[in-house]
Amino acid sequence: MISFAESLYTWLASTLLPAFAGLLVITWASKKIPVRYIAAFAFGILFWFFVDTISGSAVLGVNSGFGGGLSQTGLVVLFLIGVIFFFWVDRNREVLSPQSAIGKYGMTIPVLVAIALGIHGLGEGAAYGATAHSTSSASIIDAFGGLRAAVAYVLHKGLEPMMIGACYSVYCKPEDTTAGGSLRSMFILSVVFMIPSLLGAATGYLLAYDTTYFFALGTGAAVYVVFRLAGPLFIPRGVATSREPIKVAVSWILGIMAIYFAALFHS
Repeated sequence: MISFAESLYTWLASTLLPAFAGLLVITWASKKIPVRYIAAFAFGILFWFFVDTISGSAVLGVNSGFGGGLSQTGLVVLFLIGVIFFFWVDRNREVLSPQSAIGKYGMTIPVLVAIALGIHGLGEGAAYGATAHSTSSASIIDAFGGLRAAVAYVLHKGLEPMMIGACYSVYCKPEDTTAGGSLRSMFILSVVFMIPSLLGAATGYLLAYDTTYFFALGTGAAVYVVFRLAGPLFIPRGVATSREPIKVAVSWILGIMAIYFAALFHS
């Protein structure tokens, strides 16, 4: 068994620090690269993220057909709640007119995106806490599959918040992106993203429960992020050239291949 304090501090550091670093990298890149390509890169990460979370929810129990009973119903209901809740909360912030939302709502949209993406961390954290409690290993790295598994997790936690950073780069006012303001914002967004994981790790250590429900809720919440990241791809920006679709496609490919590379360490 890994002690409660050690497991929690390790989870906190391995989630918060990579998240903060990932946010810094993507927001710095947005000052050098057109924000449309940043959004496309993040959208590529989101594709893999969505597949990962819906797999964690047992694909909402679809393999059970019509015989999944209350368990399957619970997964579907939580998925629908995840979708509807974020669209309801954000209904007055031009979610379908992203150009009108730019520079208008401060940190609200990035914070909502951070919450939506962080929800799946309840499931990840709970699985981590349960393993830390039940393992016979004295090494926390060995308990979770060794160094490669640890590297995979850290890389994922650096890449996933880039979706939040892309939304920050798109929707926040230029005056909110000064050096000091950006650092404060990145820290706040990192904490918001990390909190569900920390709650999951703490409760998973103390209680045993089925994490697929958290992944179902997180999958539904991710649908909101799809709309927030897809919208900026279609906002007119200067004179369009015939190479623009290729540049966007390449940016998307780089995003999905980045998180694919991180996933290879799991094997």
